[in-house]
Amino acid sequence: VMACWKVLDEMITKQFGIAIHHLNFKPSQADPVSISQELGAIKSKLEQGGFRAPFDLHSEVVGVWRSCYEKAHNSLLHQVARTLSTFFDESYFKAVYLPLHHAARNPSKPAPNSTKVRVYNAPEHLWWVGTTMEYDAKQNMSLVTQALPEGTEQPEPLQVWVSVPSFYAEVLHDEKETIEGEILLTEGTSGLFAIGTGASSVADHAAIIPAQLPVLSTGEILTTDQLRTVLAQTPLHVLYPEFSGSDSILQFVDAHLAKASENLAKDGELSERNASP
Repeated sequence: VMACWKVLDEMITKQFGIAIHHLNFKPSQADPVSISQELGAIKSKLEQGGFRAPFDLHSEVVGVWRSCYEKAHNSLLHQVARTLSTFFDESYFKAVYLPLHHAARNPSKPAPNSTKVRVYNAPEHLWWVGTTMEYDAKQNMSLVTQALPEGTEQPEPLQVWVSVPSFYAEVLHDEKETIEGEILLTEGTSGLFAIGTGASSVADHAAIIPAQLPVLSTGEILTTDQLRTVLAQTPLHVLYPEFSGSDSILQFVDAHLAKASENLAKDGELSERNASP
């Protein structure tokens, strides 16, 4: 959650101003889309726990660029949107997507044929739904064909070769499943907390998270005591599989802080001795 918030905040407070200054664009009430207001609303929604997963936030931000594409194509407003979209995708990929998938317990495997996916068309700021048809093992890519609604006027469905899953092709999950990196909890702008293990289903969560942990729903405030309970009862290897043993996350943090405090105390004593005449 904090990573998503930081990307949005950077874009709203800094990158938007840089973009409009560089393009000599002056926002007005006559603009068909107010980028700053739209992004501000998305940020507020994130702070209030309105997104189930990082993908949902990415999709909604992309929707702002799409509105500019449709309502003001080839205008300065659309150029601003294109500039911000490049920054957003790069920042989101580095700060959110990569850490999320690096922390996954199992490496990504190619999606089997007939898997439903959402494909990202970055130049047109659009996500579309399709189905994997073929897999090229040499290129590690799948051929995805767009799923067109009945009665559509589009003569041919879109097709693209893309790695699935990847940043440009998100696998569609069943609504009953817990999706990777699910945003479960938030606590205001000053301390955003999220609990997510990268497990693919509720059953996966049950296998690694103790049953006695507090049950918390999406958007519910996580108090300090509840956070300590979660950290005290969650094994360290859930987040860092390379660490073995039964120590909890809280035990590891407490031990690290105790060691750091001990080192600081020694440094302070040494400084006092050196300062003595």
